[in-house]
Amino acid sequence: MLRVSKEGSTAKILARLAALCRMRQIQYPEQTEETFKLANCRQCGAELPSFSFGEPSPYCKTCRSQVGVQPAPLPVERLGSPPQPIAAPRLPIATITLLAINIAIFAAMVASGISLVTPETGQVLRWGADYGPYTLSGQYWRLITSMFLHFGIIHIFGNMWCLWSLGRLAEKMVGSLSLVGIYLMTGVGASLLSLSWNPMRVSAGASGAIFGIAGALITVLYFGKLGLQPEGVRKLLGYVVRFAFLNLLFGLQGHIDNMAHLGGLVSGLLIGLFLARTFNRAPEERPARRGMIFAVSAVVLVLLFVPVAKTKQYAVELGHGEAALHHDDFNTAIVHLQKYVAARHDDPVGHTMLGSALQEAKRFDEAAKEFERSLEIEPDQPYAQISLASNYAYRKKTAKALELFAKGMARAEPDAPAFYMYAFALKDAGRLPEAESKVRRAIHLDPKDAAAHKLLAEILTLEGKKDEAAAEQKRGEDLGASTAAQPSSK
Repeated sequence: MLRVSKEGSTAKILARLAALCRMRQIQYPEQTEETFKLANCRQCGAELPSFSFGEPSPYCKTCRSQVGVQPAPLPVERLGSPPQPIAAPRLPIATITLLAINIAIFAAMVASGISLVTPETGQVLRWGADYGPYTLSGQYWRLITSMFLHFGIIHIFGNMWCLWSLGRLAEKMVGSLSLVGIYLMTGVGASLLSLSWNPMRVSAGASGAIFGIAGALITVLYFGKLGLQPEGVRKLLGYVVRFAFLNLLFGLQGHIDNMAHLGGLVSGLLIGLFLARTFNRAPEERPARRGMIFAVSAVVLVLLFVPVAKTKQYAVELGHGEAALHHDDFNTAIVHLQKYVAARHDDPVGHTMLGSALQEAKRFDEAAKEFERSLEIEPDQPYAQISLASNYAYRKKTAKALELFAKGMARAEPDAPAFYMYAFALKDAGRLPEAESKVRRAIHLDPKDAAAHKLLAEILTLEGKKDEAAAEQKRGEDLGASTAAQPSSK
C-alpha cells in the first residue's frame, strides 16, 4: 500500500507486496452490523465470540481445551426438529464498489494510452492527481480524484489488496456507508497533510484512505464495545497496528508520499474514536449518529483547508502563473511567477518558468538572468539550457548559444522552435551544412512554420543553392499569407 508522487522502484514494490502476502488472513463468521452476538457454548452456556480464527466451533475456548469433553446431548424435543436455515454471507458491497471504481479508472487510463506499468507524472496529473499549485488555486476536486488514481499496475495491485483485506473487516464492523465515509474523509485528510508538508509534488493513490481505514479500525477495536472476546480483539488489533506500522516504515523510501499515509492514519484514528462511541447506542440510533460524525468531519476538513491554502500561498501563485502562461497572458504570468520565486528563490523550475514568461514578453535581458539563476541551482536542465541558448542566439551571443544547444538538445524532446533557434545560431557561426540540417528537422516537426522555411531559404542562398532557396522562400511566403488570412476568434 503506497501513495506515490511518481513511478517508484518496481523491485521495492514487489518486495513490499511479498511482505503483505505473508500477513495472515482473518476469517470470521457472518453477522449483522447491528449486533456481534452469537449462540452460547453448548457445554457451559458461555457467550461465544463473534469473530473466530479458522473454523467456527459451537464450544468456547475453555471447553475445547478440556480433554475428552463430549458435547452435551440435545434435548429430546429437539431431536426430531428440522435443520435451522443458515443465513447466506453478506457481500461487502462498499468494499467491492470502491475496488471497482479504482480499477475502472485505472483501466480507462490505460485505454486512453497511458502506460500500464510506468505512466508519466504529467499523464496522471491530467487525470486528477493532487498537486498543490492546481489544488490550492481552485481545482479542489483533486482532493477526491487523487485517491482513485494510481501510478501503474503494481501500485494499484498493492493498494487494492490492502483495501480488500481491511475494507471487509471495517465494513463488517461499522457498515457499508460508514466505510465509504471513512475512505473519502480520510483520503481528503491524507491529501491535506501532504499539501501542508510539500505542495510541490504530484501525488496519487488510494493508500492514504486505506491508512485511514486502518486508523479507524484501531480505535473502534480498542474503544468500541463490540461484544468480542478480549483475545479476539487483541489479535485483530495487533494485525492492524502491525500493518500500519510496517507500511509507514516502508513509506520512508523514496517516491512515496508518507505524509499522505500519516494524514490518513491520524484522521482515521480520530474518526474511529467517535465511531466507537456509537456502539454504546441502540442499533437503530447508530446510522444517524454516524452520519452526523461524517458531516462534522467534512466541515472540519473544509476549515483545515483554509489555513493550508494560506500558508502555501506560493503554490497558489505558481498555479496562477502556469494558467496564465497556458493562455499566453505573459504579463499576468510574470506577476504571479515573480511572487513565487520571491518565496521559493531556490526552486529552479520557478526561475525557468519566469524566464520563459519574460522571454515571450520580449524582455530578453531579464529572461536570461532567470535562466542563468535556474542553471546555477540545477545545471543539468535541458529545457533551461535550450531556453537560455535561444536567448543568447537572439542576442547574437553565438558561441554561448551553441555550447548550451549542444548540451541541451541531446537530452531534450524534439521541438521545432528549439531546432529553429539552433539552426539560427549555426548560420550566424557560418556552419551552414549543420544549420541546414537543423532547420530541416524543424520543418519536419512543423511543416507549416513559415519562419523555418524562410530561414532555410537564407541558408540555401548562402550555400549557393539558389533554385532550392527560391522554392523555400515561396513556401514561406505562401504559409505566411495563409496564416495571416485565417480569421481570429475571441
